[in-house]
Amino acid sequence: MVSLRERKARASYSNVADGLADLSSEEEQAGASVQASGSKDGSTNSADEGENGEDTSFSSGASSEFRPDSPSNKKGKGKAKEEAEGSASDGPASDQDEDLEIDDAVEEEGLDETDIDPSLREPSDIPNPKPRAPKPINSIKGKRPPPNRPAASLAAHPIHGQSEIGLLSLQHRALIQASTVSMTKPNTIPKSQFDTDRHNARERDQSKAHGPSIFPSGHQIPFQTRLTSDPNHGWEKSDIEWIDQSGPNVQRNENRRNEDWGRHPFLTFSAPWEEWKGEQWYPELSIGNEDEIAEKDRGNRENWLLRDEVRLGLDDIGRWTKNELVFLNETEAEESYLPTPIYRNGESHITCHMGPHDQQSKHTFSIFESKPLAETNSMTSHEGHTFFAGGPIWGMDWCPYPESKMKEFGFEQYLAVSTLPHLDTRPHMAEKWPKSSKGSIQIWSLGSSASDDIQMDSSAYQSQMNCEMVLCISGGPAMSLKWMPLGAWDDFDVSSIGQANIKIPKLGILAAVQLDGSVSFYAVPHPRFVGRDHGHPVYLNMDKALLRLETPDAMAMCIDWMTGSKIAVGLSTGHLLVWDVYDALRIGNSEELFPSLYTSAAASAIRSLSIGRIPPSEKHLGGEPIYVLTGAYDGSTILLDLRDPNNPIELNKARIPCMAVKWLSQVAAPVICDIDYVITMIKLRGMNVGRSHIISSHRGQVWDIASSDYHTMLISAGSDGALTLSNFNLGFYRKRKAPLALQRLYEIDYSEIRDEYRLLDDFSPETLGLENATSRRPPNIAKRATNDPPSHLVKTAAWRPEVGIHKVVWNDVCGLGRAGWVASGGASGLGRIEWIEGRWRHGKAPPRT
Repeated sequence: MVSLRERKARASYSNVADGLADLSSEEEQAGASVQASGSKDGSTNSADEGENGEDTSFSSGASSEFRPDSPSNKKGKGKAKEEAEGSASDGPASDQDEDLEIDDAVEEEGLDETDIDPSLREPSDIPNPKPRAPKPINSIKGKRPPPNRPAASLAAHPIHGQSEIGLLSLQHRALIQASTVSMTKPNTIPKSQFDTDRHNARERDQSKAHGPSIFPSGHQIPFQTRLTSDPNHGWEKSDIEWIDQSGPNVQRNENRRNEDWGRHPFLTFSAPWEEWKGEQWYPELSIGNEDEIAEKDRGNRENWLLRDEVRLGLDDIGRWTKNELVFLNETEAEESYLPTPIYRNGESHITCHMGPHDQQSKHTFSIFESKPLAETNSMTSHEGHTFFAGGPIWGMDWCPYPESKMKEFGFEQYLAVSTLPHLDTRPHMAEKWPKSSKGSIQIWSLGSSASDDIQMDSSAYQSQMNCEMVLCISGGPAMSLKWMPLGAWDDFDVSSIGQANIKIPKLGILAAVQLDGSVSFYAVPHPRFVGRDHGHPVYLNMDKALLRLETPDAMAMCIDWMTGSKIAVGLSTGHLLVWDVYDALRIGNSEELFPSLYTSAAASAIRSLSIGRIPPSEKHLGGEPIYVLTGAYDGSTILLDLRDPNNPIELNKARIPCMAVKWLSQVAAPVICDIDYVITMIKLRGMNVGRSHIISSHRGQVWDIASSDYHTMLISAGSDGALTLSNFNLGFYRKRKAPLALQRLYEIDYSEIRDEYRLLDDFSPETLGLENATSRRPPNIAKRATNDPPSHLVKTAAWRPEVGIHKVVWNDVCGLGRAGWVASGGASGLGRIEWIEGRWRHGKAPPRT
């Protein structure tokens, strides 16, 4: 019977199965051979462990595994031999034996008779290999006896040290135990409940990412105005409510965000008139002493002026009597100043197919002619007009006029429009036209049908649109128009109309970017005091402007007003200029006028410009705006902080020119067009600063973006011929992977064969997936009959120039009650104004807080 203490030798690793290589070192094999040759008779108790090392050896308690490297030149057996060997070896080898004996003793104490495998009690059926005769040491070639040195200990060090869990408190130990159990315990929750919990967790995460805290902080103005009754398309006096929001700025912004978040589920992508609120901010509106006004009184009505109440003191500037004005007849104006709408067949009018897409009819428009939307499309649901300006429309802006003066003439509103001479006119960048070049600016009126001085027919249209006046100017056509925003209009007495010796009051002062590279300022007389020529516009010769600003080495490209008298100008060299024109307008001399700021903003010409019209801080509500947003032909979108103008901030960089940028006053954030023709808003404050939010998408380059100071509706005009309406609130409230919601107000097509246009305006609201909105070509679908994607999703820059819409602008300068009017126009010469008003979900507005 084999003793449990009998083990195979470890040092020589001789117990190797058949077919495996012996990994023992040469020195270990040599030591084993020396021990085998020193035995008396070479019995099986000390079998040969020579070169092959393939035999298995069992021995008594004096097994060679305890001292495999010790010499075996002493004779003796059994216990005497053990004692001799034990006394002859002290040190590490003895310690090793003691460790092994302790391990064996521990193993034996834990064993029981029932724990021993019965197969171990029976003799093995495997025959022992035949022993070989030992070889003398000298016969082993290349082998040397190992050096006489202490053997290395074979005892392994403990893997883990002493546990330190006893140093922790009971609470921490219980927490560790609970965590261990939760990680190792199998999941017993049903799959349905698990999916529900995961869905709820995802909803909570999305609520955190799209909740009220993600919404921008907005403007710093401590008050708001909103309508209390239906504005009726602006044909009556607006009922305005003043809302004092004095107090800490943080609390005010939080209240605004929570209110918008609570009303958002009741809104569509357009805004009903109940949601129109806010007020334009200019430094001139604040009249209180900022150092003396307490925080709780900053929003009081007595500390602020409304836009209609601001006067700049320019009443006597640009006023002439009727005898001092120079009038031109229609023939003189057509020869030099007016656009020439001569088409392929020699016609001076434009042909356009309009109406529902399956019931369209042909309409012709002569220059200065307009038609109501109800006449061109009987299925339309909103009020508006389509007009023909005679040439490609590039400049367009609503005239700021007080409501108290508009009611004298049926709440008329005025729109300035500028065109190029013809569609084939191709101005080149940085190429100045001669100062003798001619151009024109058209003044259109939008009035109620109840106006006394508008001859009405039997139609039931609520409004009419007419071209009242044409300003014939020198310096080339105007590519951009901006009315002076505050207090440039003159007071008048209605009873003085028709008197020849009185000075005609002016509507305002209009700034124009002309192709001679200058920015010119024109005083526009009130059309009602000038009169009309039997239904035709009046042509006024204004070759001499009130003020003309220019730089010798650059062209003016775009403009925007910073304050009531300061204007920012983007140049063809990539520089930004700021002029204060107040004193120059009063004096009438620009020779000594120098810019208050001249700085570099881009590496190429600045194409678009928008002022971030918000107060610099909560305590400086009367300070000038500090942010200027620019888009350049090098593809860069730059945010310039006027406190540090030498370090512009690059918001975006694309491989195509940035043609349109806009500052959203409602949320104090910039909106741009990226390389995929996607309208994107960038957050500058609060959580996730720098994050972009997609609002809308076009199939071609975006020419212009329009937003209002009174509502959240945003309109974009593109080279694809589409005018698209969206809501920039949805850019923040839309959840992940939710499609974009938008509506095409109208779309223009062109037939080169027939030289005719088609205008479609019966589009329903639509949704657009993000994968189609942000990619130039949607992914091909294998099951589709053709590989060509739908035409309404293809993005390309190769659109015909005839279909492009160049300009769009909201009427946010005539008060809150007229904020729903929007005007647009493009390369065809067709312009359009219409009233846009949203609806509530389920037709009912939520209660106001």
